[in-house]
Amino acid sequence: MAELQTDTEIIAGAYAERVRDLFRVLAEAVATGEPERDAIQRFRRGLVSARRVYAAAVEAMKEADKG
Repeated sequence: MAELQTDTEIIAGAYAERVRDLFRVLAEAVATGEPERDAIQRFRRGLVSARRVYAAAVEAMKEADKG
């Protein structure tokens, strides 16, 4: 029987999946000849956004746990 995940595990997993997706897009862009500088810039924007959303989600969980 599969073990149920906690909210923290679900959020961490979603964040990891998003970072993997960002990396795949970066690798594909570079492999298909997109200028590396542009691809890296887009990767950084996505990564900053993912980190911000992850932090907000963790903070929301903490607030929800308080009451």
